[in-house]
This record gives sequence, structure tokens and C-alpha cells, in this order.
Amino acid sequence: MAFTQATAPTGLRTSKLLSADNSIPERHIVVATLRNAAPRLGLSASVISTLDAMLSCLAPKRNHHTVFASNSTLTFRRNGISDRTIRRHAATLQEIGLLVRRDSPNRKRFTKHNSHEGKALRFGFDLSPLFDRLHEIASMAAEVIREREKVAYLRAKIRTAVNARLIKNPNDDTILNIFRILRRKLSLEDCEQILTDLLITEVEAESEDDESSNLTTAMSATDGQFVRHHHKSNKEHIDKEKIALKKEARPLVADPPITIAELLSACPEAAQFSLRKIDTIHDVVAHARTLAPMIGITSQSYEAAHEHLGALRAAATVWAIMQFHGKIKAVGAYFYSITTGSKSAEFSPEKLIRRLATAQSYAA
Repeated sequence: MAFTQATAPTGLRTSKLLSADNSIPERHIVVATLRNAAPRLGLSASVISTLDAMLSCLAPKRNHHTVFASNSTLTFRRNGISDRTIRRHAATLQEIGLLVRRDSPNRKRFTKHNSHEGKALRFGFDLSPLFDRLHEIASMAAEVIREREKVAYLRAKIRTAVNARLIKNPNDDTILNIFRILRRKLSLEDCEQILTDLLITEVEAESEDDESSNLTTAMSATDGQFVRHHHKSNKEHIDKEKIALKKEARPLVADPPITIAELLSACPEAAQFSLRKIDTIHDVVAHARTLAPMIGITSQSYEAAHEHLGALRAAATVWAIMQFHGKIKAVGAYFYSITTGSKSAEFSPEKLIRRLATAQSYAA
């Protein structure tokens, strides 16, 4: 009887109703995007944690975004916060527009299926608005990250300039006051205002950024050593001349450039997240910059790919990865490997897009 009771709810589900949402990013990516966009949305860390607990109650394969978990379950997953806090956080999420609360007559959260009409009544926390606005939230997160990097750069620029002036005039009260201001959290407007008031245009260490500035030297972990040297006593005898002849004999045939029509047909998952029509290369690149943080690609890694592959080819790589990112264990590491890492020499975005387009044509 216990076994029958435990398996009875499974029998109500059919393959017709159950579907896999492979186009939806993983929960940790959604939460990371929300945390970056929190200043724009007005979300606190505790509210995001409650939303993370709600997301953890959603099945990986589903055809809805409704959370049926009770307040006690959410309280347990939030490490014992009160029922009142859960209700307050849910109300905050509803005011911001990330959640819709659908209450049943008895205030319970459940679903009721109509197998004849293929419909269902779902009562609970509906997170569909969150997933509908994910593209917009990712754009906010990208803006916040860019602003944060710019603030950090301007703070360093201000500190360098005032430190140089302080050496010349140690008793300058204005400079000392700026050091006190730098202890606080400053906005981008505050930093720009300080630079304007002090008439700081450039500092001695500032120069044009180039590719060499992105290279870092691997140093040892301790101060007592400069390098950790690994030496192999058994040398491998490699015939370099034969390898060079093989490389020269290999024909270098450039792949035809990617067209927007090919990109849209090969990567429908990426295209459906766009809020505007993709008509130009600028639209493709702008959309890729929005998708990158959603699937775990850092801005530094994307900029390096942009420098190495070019604007369109780097953007097309992000579009392609969005199509099958659910099959990749670490998206950020995979993107780095094929664009600027160990596998970048053999990687061709054009071939990847055309393979995906062929797969889509067979699937259709």
C-alpha cells in the first residue's frame, strides 16, 4: 500500500504534459544574474536568497514555473527564517514584478489536471514573470558590472593622483579630505565629480590599453620563491622539421562568413531570448553580450574572445553555446578553451554554426 501511494502521483503525469525546458539557464546562473542586477531592481540579499529557495523547488524538467512548496519548506531551505519574513519577501517580489501569487480558495498550493482538455490549475508562486524578464535583467546586470569596473578604475585613478599631490604638499587639507571620502562607497557620478573638482585629466601610469596588458605572469604562492620549476630529465625527441612540413602541406581554406539568417536558423534558443528583432550584426553582438553572463561567461573572457576572433565570430560562439549549454559542465571554462585557450587554434565558429544549422534541419 505504501509503494502504491508513493507512486500514484507519477501516474497522473503523461509524456504529453511533461516537457524539458532546456532553453532556461540553470538556477545558479539566474541567481547570479539577479545578484548583479540587484541595485537596479532594488532587491536585497535576503530577498534574493528567498527567491533562490523558491527556484530550488522547481523541477529541472517541467512545463511550468509554479512553486508549490509550503512556507515551512521554504523556511527550512532558508535556514529557519520566520513565516512572516517569507510572506514579506514574496510580497516584495510581487511588487517588483518577478512573481505572481495565485492563491487557491483554501490557501493551499497544488495543481489539478484536466486530462481530457489538456489543461491544469496551478496554485502557488508563479515565477513566469522572472523568466520572461530574464533578458532585461541580464542587460541590467551587464550595466551594473560595467559601472562597477569603471568606479573601481576611477577610484584607483583618484587615489594615484591625490597620493602624488600629497607627497608634494603633505599639509593639503583638500587632499586629506578626499582620502576620507574614498573610504566610503562612491557612485560613478561621485567619482567623476571628484575628478572634475580636482582638475584631474590623466595620471602618470595611465596609458592606452593593449593586448599585452591582459597577460599575467604565473608566480609562486610564497614570497621565498620566485618560480616553481618543473624539469623533466627524459627529453622527448621531436622531429620539428617533419611537423613543420605537415603544417605547410595542410591547405588553409577560410570558411565563408556567417550570415544572420544562418545564425537565426542554427540557434533558435538564443534568438528567443531577444526582445527586439535581429536584423544587423550590431544586434547580434549586443544580444551576445547580454546572453554571456546568463550562461556563465565572464566579461573578461568575452572581451578576450572579441579581440581574438572578432566581434561577429565571438558573438556567434555565444549564440551557439546557448543552443547546447545544458550539455556543458562548465560553460565559462569551455568558452575560454575554444576561443582563447588550448583549443582555440582548431576552433571555427563558422563550422560550429553550420553543424547546428544542419542538426536543426534534421530535427525539423
